Amino acid sequence: MKRRALLLTTLSLSMLAACGGSRSPSPTPTPEPTPPADYSGLKHIVPGQDTKIETDLKINVVFVGYEQTPTGQVARARDINLGDFENTLPKTYDTIARIPSAYGRDEFTGNKFNYNYNYVFADSKFEDDFFKYLSDIGREEKLTYYQKYYNCQGLNEETEEPDCTTPSPYISQEITENLTIDAPSTENWLANNAGRLGIAKSEYTVFLVNWYGRPDFRFHSYVKQSEAETDTGFEFGKRDSRRLIAWGGGYQNKAEPQRLWFYDLSANPDPWTNSYDVVNPDVDGDGRADVRHPPIWEYGTRRNNLGFGRFVSPDLANTVRYTAINLLFTPSPIYRAELTPPEMPDEIELRLNVDSGAEAAAVERVLKPALVQNRVAVLNPFAKFSTVVDRETLQGDLRDVYDCFFVIDAEDICSPEFGDTTGEPLFRYNLQDLREDAANAPDNKYVLPSYLFNDDADPTGGLLGIAYDDSETGTQSFVYSFTSPNLAGLYGLTDTTVHEIGHHMSLSHPHDGYDSERDLSYGASGPFLYVNSGDQSASIMSYIDLTFTFGQFNLDSQYRYLTAAYLNNTGAILDIARYEGKMPKVAPTAIKADDLFAQAKAEYAKMNYFQAAKLGDQAYRMVLNEVQANGVEIEGYKWYENLEGLSVNGKAEPRVVNNHLPYQGAVIFPEETPFQRALRLSR
Repeated sequence: MKRRALLLTTLSLSMLAACGGSRSPSPTPTPEPTPPADYSGLKHIVPGQDTKIETDLKINVVFVGYEQTPTGQVARARDINLGDFENTLPKTYDTIARIPSAYGRDEFTGNKFNYNYNYVFADSKFEDDFFKYLSDIGREEKLTYYQKYYNCQGLNEETEEPDCTTPSPYISQEITENLTIDAPSTENWLANNAGRLGIAKSEYTVFLVNWYGRPDFRFHSYVKQSEAETDTGFEFGKRDSRRLIAWGGGYQNKAEPQRLWFYDLSANPDPWTNSYDVVNPDVDGDGRADVRHPPIWEYGTRRNNLGFGRFVSPDLANTVRYTAINLLFTPSPIYRAELTPPEMPDEIELRLNVDSGAEAAAVERVLKPALVQNRVAVLNPFAKFSTVVDRETLQGDLRDVYDCFFVIDAEDICSPEFGDTTGEPLFRYNLQDLREDAANAPDNKYVLPSYLFNDDADPTGGLLGIAYDDSETGTQSFVYSFTSPNLAGLYGLTDTTVHEIGHHMSLSHPHDGYDSERDLSYGASGPFLYVNSGDQSASIMSYIDLTFTFGQFNLDSQYRYLTAAYLNNTGAILDIARYEGKMPKVAPTAIKADDLFAQAKAEYAKMNYFQAAKLGDQAYRMVLNEVQANGVEIEGYKWYENLEGLSVNGKAEPRVVNNHLPYQGAVIFPEETPFQRALRLSR
């Protein structure tokens, strides 16, 4: 007897029951048979229930160039009061799948952390050596646009090149030089010297840096200029808008992992979080006063600016919590990592459907399929990846539904066959394709549907990509990537597609996420504008276009999600076998798998997350194969087979529950103000 994932009672899978998998009621309902007793001897797998891998996690907070407020004295604006950190930082974190959780209730991933904090003030020798290193590797450059803007704010119009002979009366300190410092080299120096502070570089660590106030202080900015956009060769790192105050998460191939992120308020000021503007209350134009962190010398100022009467310690504590911990170190995923519970795929086929305009650039110039697969495969190294590229001309009905996607009011261009402008005709059109593509695929193969539009017109308004959900259960569905003439020379399709598949495989941006203890979803705007600093990390999931692979923080998170997914889906499969009366036959294998999960948890606790996921995969496959060998069919959930909402006009809207914003679509550049767009595309 075949039992679909929809019929399982486990918590992580019960969310899917609303998609049409429930049984039709009989005239005389009969109760479910009482299942046999639980499997004896299992200590880690819990058939029929979700379980969590709960671990204690040490997080180091290192202050470099800061002084602690002396006991019994009034805090100064630039001093550190550890009470601010102890009152701000979370004690625990329980990760959720963010978009599925927006559809009705929290869907936990099975990863829970109890934090232990280690506060360290670097000694003078460490500080002297570090700042000398920065001076030694830095190079003198002219002031950036944003440093000049800071100096002249309030004296020039925003659209003009900042130019003033007398500094702005709104600032406390004129920037007079710009020492440009390589950010990855700085990260590596801190990692290699962390042992001097009693810290292992493999531990999660935030370095809070302040050079200002020392006799050797230099006005400075950080850069990462070692990578270019894959298809166009454009070097975003050379733009003034990509000057950094933070960096970390670099992946060290075949070396001990380093898990640190530094944050330097004495640099720049920061263009990415708009902190160069210390006057305007709402720089991002969303109608709410921004919370952004001014340069360190503005804290406690008497000037009428962002730093008036402000203390640095609470701001740094918020950065550690809402950026470093929530978005980089232990983030919640945007989607489920298991893809097709409870039968997780053995094979993943990247179906790259490339739809090109007649006058568009050659596909070979804007897409490198082998590179897409190579970069994405690290997110599930236990599945076999393959890639199929299917090319089609962007014309006829396809052109209609594509144009309708962008030009919502133009009803005359939307093919009636695929619904009206409110019915997502492009989604419906692609759904037909997917159902045909996946019809003959083996049950254990997952077809990851990507539609890559290589247009010869400019309908997109700068949109680069979306990772859609199914609009009914929050399950990941289509990946869309776009390029067009207005993006020529800047973006092709390769990097955007890797980013969006990263979402599809589970990963969030490093600038939006979830706070577990507050049950709060948030993004980089208004009171959380400062968390845009999370983009200043080694991750293709960032918007900053400086790294085009997945970093250490990404891989840690993904392997943790997978470990928990293997554990819980093994429990779901054993529960199916129990109801089918196969428990006595599969129990010996379940005991062996349970032992493997014990080893997996031990590796997980030691932060060997890849090894933990590898052991989890072995245990899961062992149980799956044994259950199937005993005649029990296990079928993974296929979202595209369960979309009843698409039988009527209109697209179902997700429910926002417990303040969880769905962030539906995971759009790369959503609803920018003209100034934000100029920041991204012009400088």
